[in-house]
Amino acid sequence: MRRLTTAGRLLACAVLLLACAQAQAKEWRRIVPLRSTRAQVERQLGKPRNGFYELKAERVFIYFSGERCAGGEGWDVPRDTVVRIFITPKTKLRFAALRLDLRRFEKTTDPSVTAHALYSDKEAGLTYTVYEGGGDNNGVIVHIAFDPTARDDKLFRCPASD
Repeated sequence: MRRLTTAGRLLACAVLLLACAQAQAKEWRRIVPLRSTRAQVERQLGKPRNGFYELKAERVFIYFSGERCAGGEGWDVPRDTVVRIFITPKTKLRFAALRLDLRRFEKTTDPSVTAHALYSDKEAGLTYTVYEGGGDNNGVIVHIAFDPTARDDKLFRCPASD
């Protein structure tokens, strides 16, 4: 695997920052949870390899819906609709470098990895997983998740089965 030069790292960070800025619009590369389809994703990115997309600056997993409200859970959207976009950056990007308004985010601890803090903006459907375990990687973004927004949750969430 080829190592990125400093210029390559800067370009990769710029691309990732652009993707994060697009998150404010509830989309990633024009892919929107609960609105975009598998066919649209594949036209734009091609078919995934091994279940994910290997891009220059990130690895991307895109999750699709199954049957509508199967078992009374999930989303009331057609099969093969994007329900989540999960990104793992390939370069170190510090959360503080994004200069986000943290008042919009709720901070919690990842229950499975206590060194990871989750910064969630439910209105925008955006969650950053940030390493906060100290050392050189402290404050580095581990994952970025694009999920349905709080408004989408009210519009498209399947009713709970009793």
